Amino acid sequence: MRHAFALLCATLLAVAGCERGSARDPNAGAAALATLPEIDVETTRIRRGSIVQRISAPGSILARREARIGPEVRGLLLEIFVEEGDRVEAGDPLFQIDPEPYRLALGQAEAVEARARAEREQTQSDLGRAGALRRQNIVAEQETDRIETGVAVALAQEREAGEALAMAKRNLERTLVRAPFTGSITRRLADEGTTALVQPQTIVILLQETHVLEAVATIAEIHFASIRAGDVALLHVDGLALPIRTEVESVGDSVDEASRTFRVKMPVPNDDHGLKAGLFARIDILPQAKREVLLAPRDAVRSQDGRNQVLVVRDGIAKLMPIEVGLISENAIEVLAGLRVDDEVVVGEAARMLAPGMRVRGGGDTERTGS
Repeated sequence: MRHAFALLCATLLAVAGCERGSARDPNAGAAALATLPEIDVETTRIRRGSIVQRISAPGSILARREARIGPEVRGLLLEIFVEEGDRVEAGDPLFQIDPEPYRLALGQAEAVEARARAEREQTQSDLGRAGALRRQNIVAEQETDRIETGVAVALAQEREAGEALAMAKRNLERTLVRAPFTGSITRRLADEGTTALVQPQTIVILLQETHVLEAVATIAEIHFASIRAGDVALLHVDGLALPIRTEVESVGDSVDEASRTFRVKMPVPNDDHGLKAGLFARIDILPQAKREVLLAPRDAVRSQDGRNQVLVVRDGIAKLMPIEVGLISENAIEVLAGLRVDDEVVVGEAARMLAPGMRVRGGGDTERTGS
């Protein structure tokens, strides 16, 4: 039966080809073909429904944050408290710079600040006494002016000493370096006894945030208007039986001029630390469905000379109809123009091989336009 159908279709295509030279109408030759017997074909009705276009792209699973941690003050690397693979909480100690020089500097700063405070108090006391004597005309006005200037200088010196004291305290605190966020130690790049520098900075620890990773995909620019934050995403990772379900967190605002792609980011929960930063992933993004649109089965559409067409059954005759296509899902195509609800179209092998203008008898599944 299948061979007979193929032979008949081939014959009809030959007839259509002969008549194409004498007429531009794609349905030319209908009169001649109508004398042939009816062919049973599978058809379906055009319906309205919802469609989701699956957008697939390669991607990588990366750490959301990675910190290259070095000292903020120069000194001898006294102790490192972590090893590669350790997990730390925000605020946990990572390594210690020798604090002794900074304790000494703090003591000196405290002494300078105490002396500046005493000098300021003394000059203010002198000013009080001079003011009393000036009211009795015992000292000259120039003398009180001189002491007032001395008070202003003493106040400035005390403020400067206070700032130096605050810096000395801060430097002492900086000798103990703590984790800026919760994560895993991925590299330890220095050992105890190293003289750690600030400029250029000696990197001691690499810290990655690993309890939540981030999938990054590069998407072709033709999909720029389709993807929105909140769209469902499925991450397929080798070694995992099931895809990881997540959602689009952010969509890049610009398209790379070289690759004509834009970046899409998705959070990847990793509470059990089963995933590792750097993994390759195949990413499927499912934009929000378009609802109440005209749908045709994918196997009803055939392309010719860059145009999309379907065979519509009208009065028992298969007529070729150009259509405008929108979204494309695994099973269905959104029809933007060219068809109406309840139009009967040919599907399956006949949709590709049947000549326009042929007499047909439709039948088969009428609910094949689901997305």
